[in-house]
Amino acid sequence: MAIVAFPQRPVRPDHILTLERAHRVSVAFNAPESILLAEIKNRRLEKMQEMSRFGDLCDRYDNLYYPNDINKTGGADHNPNHETRKVPGRVAISLNVYPEYVDIPASLQTVEPIENVLPLEETEPSRQVAAAVERVYFAWKDEEEFELKSHKACIVKGIYGRTAAKVYWDEDLERPRVQVVDQPRNLWLGWATEDYERLDWVIYSYRISLSEAIAQYGIDYDLTELEEGDHKVRVPSLRARSRDVLTEQPRSMQTREWIHDEQYMVECVDYWYRQPAEGASITPGEKTKMETWNAIFVGNFLVKDMPHKEYGGELPYVPLFNTYIPGVPDGKSEFYDIEQIIAEKEERLQEGGQMIRSAVKGQKWQLRGAEAPDVVPLGLKPKDDTVVAPGAGNWIEKIEPFLPEFQLEQYLNRLDRELVDVSGLNDLLRGLAPQQVLSSSKAINALVANYEARIRMKRDLYYRWRRKTWTLVQRVWGMKKSEIAEIFASAGRLVVDAPSITPRDDLETATMALNLMNGKAWSQARAMDVTGVDDPEAEQDLIRGERTDAAMFPADVQVQMSLMAMAQQLGVQQQQQQQQQAQQQAAQGQAAQRASMGGQEGMPMMNGEGEQPVLPPEGLPSNAGGLPPAGPGENFLAQTQVQGGEANNRLLLQTPIQPETEGGGGY
Repeated sequence: MAIVAFPQRPVRPDHILTLERAHRVSVAFNAPESILLAEIKNRRLEKMQEMSRFGDLCDRYDNLYYPNDINKTGGADHNPNHETRKVPGRVAISLNVYPEYVDIPASLQTVEPIENVLPLEETEPSRQVAAAVERVYFAWKDEEEFELKSHKACIVKGIYGRTAAKVYWDEDLERPRVQVVDQPRNLWLGWATEDYERLDWVIYSYRISLSEAIAQYGIDYDLTELEEGDHKVRVPSLRARSRDVLTEQPRSMQTREWIHDEQYMVECVDYWYRQPAEGASITPGEKTKMETWNAIFVGNFLVKDMPHKEYGGELPYVPLFNTYIPGVPDGKSEFYDIEQIIAEKEERLQEGGQMIRSAVKGQKWQLRGAEAPDVVPLGLKPKDDTVVAPGAGNWIEKIEPFLPEFQLEQYLNRLDRELVDVSGLNDLLRGLAPQQVLSSSKAINALVANYEARIRMKRDLYYRWRRKTWTLVQRVWGMKKSEIAEIFASAGRLVVDAPSITPRDDLETATMALNLMNGKAWSQARAMDVTGVDDPEAEQDLIRGERTDAAMFPADVQVQMSLMAMAQQLGVQQQQQQQQQAQQQAAQGQAAQRASMGGQEGMPMMNGEGEQPVLPPEGLPSNAGGLPPAGPGENFLAQTQVQGGEANNRLLLQTPIQPETEGGGGY
C-alpha cells in the first residue's frame, strides 16, 4: 500500500534568511537597526519553548482536519505510518471524521447573534444617536463581510485552539478593516500580565520569496556566507534598491542564475510594540501614556518603524480563544480530547475487518480417513460438476474458520458514547437522529439545550471578541475621521445576546416577544430586537408608512381619522369651557364691583373707556353654553367607537323636545 504526499517545492534550510541569521547579518554590517532586531530576537527566544510545542500541535491538528497523505487504494489517510500500512494483506482504515467536530461547533457558535447599541442616557436624542451608530455598525459589517470572517475565526480557533483579528485602516476604502489570522503558529503574543487579558507586544512572522520582497517592498538582495557550526551557508542579504538599477548592465541576472535552481526565502517580521508617548512624563505611582509602534523587517532590512496614533496605545490584534483554561494562553483545540478515542476506534475496526477478511477470503478443505496420505494429490480439490477420488476410506471435509465471539459492536457503541461525552455532539447535531427524535419538538429542544450549555464559555468568549473588535474599529475610525469621533463617543456600548439555534426556538421567541409587547411589559422596539430585526427604528417607519395607506389598510386609516376627529373635538370643547369660565368670572367680578360701589339691581354699569360692556345672561347668544345651535338638517349625529384597534361607526337621529303649549301638554 503506497503513500503519496502532496508535491511541494522543497526549500533547503540553508537557503532561508531566518530572524537569527538576519540579526547576524545586521551586526556584521554594523547596521543601526540591529538593536531593534536584537529586541525582536530576544522576545522570540522567551517564547521559543511555548511556540515550538504549539507548532507541533498545529502540524498534528492540520493532518487531522485535512490529511496530508493520499493512499492510492483508499484515499486520504491521516495515519500513513501505522504498522498495518506496512504489512501486505492487512486491513487499514482511516476514519476522516475529525472535521465535523470543528465545523459543527463553529457553525452553531456563529449563528448571527442579536446585537444592539444601547444609548448612554434614556433620552430621545441619545436613543437617536445610538440608533444611528447601530446602522453604521450593521453597514460596516455587511461591507466587511464580518459574519463570514467570524465563521472563519471560529473554524481556526476550533482547529488550533486560538486565533486573532487584526484591525487596520484601509487608505483606499477609507474605513477600518479586519483580518483573521489563519496561521496562529506564526503569531507570537507577549502578554502584559499573567491573566492573559492585555497584550504588550505582538510578532507576526512569515516567509516570502525574494521576488515578492522586490515587488512589495522595492528592495534588492545579495548573497552572504555565514558560518554555522562546521559548514558555511549562503543566504540572501537585503539592501535598499538603487535608483539606477534599471539602467545597470544585466550582470545581476547573470550572477544570480542560482535563483532559478534553488528557492531562497526570506523571513518577514511584523513587530507591534508599545512605548511611552512623545512628551509623556514618567512619574512613579502614576500611569504613563503609551503609544503604539510598528516595525517591519524583511530579512535584515528595516522597511518601517513608526508610531500609529490611531490605536491609542493599544495593539491592533484582538485574540480569540476556543475556551478558557486557567493559566494557559493557548486555548484548547476541539481535537485535543477526541483524537485518542477515534484512534482506538480505528484500531478495533481494523482488527474486526481483518477477522472478517480472513473468514471470507476463501474456503479451506482437509482430507480425512485412515488411509489419508500426508501429501494431497493434485486435482483433489473439489470443483463444480466434477468427481474426485480421495481413496478408500477417505473423505473430504470443509474446515470451519475459528471466529471468536467478541462484543465488537457494543464496544464501538461505548466509544461513540465517550465521543459524545467529550465533544457534546449528539446524534441530532451530527445528522444521525432517528425519526422519532426529529418528529418531537421537546426532544429536539432538550438535545440542543444540552449542547448550548456545553458551548456557553466558547460563545461568551466569541461574543466578547466581537465587542472588543468593534471597540477597536470605533477607535481607529474616530482617530482617522474626527468628525465622527464625537458620534461614537455619544453612543453607548454594543450588547451581544445569544440567538436561538433551532427554528422551533425562533417561533417560541417570537410568541414570547409578542405576548410581552401586548402585555405592555416590552416596547415594540425591544420585541423587534429580540426577534432579529436589525434596525427597529427603520422598521417602525415602514410600518407607519404602510398603516397610513388607505388602499392597503383602510380600517387602520379610519381609526386614525376617528382619533384625530375626537382629539379635535375635545380641543374645541375645552376651548369653549375655558371661554365660559372666563365669562362667568368676569360677571362675578362686575357683580362684586357693583356691590362695592353701592349699586342696586338695574343700575347701569360704569364701564371704563374702551371696555366692552358685559351683557346680562339673558342677552348671551343661544349657543354660549356650548350647545350646538338648533337648525334644520342638524338632528343627525355620527358616532365612532374605537375598540381593540378597530373602528365601529353608527348614525343617531336626535329628536328635539318641544316645549309645552298653553292649550295642553305636548312635545
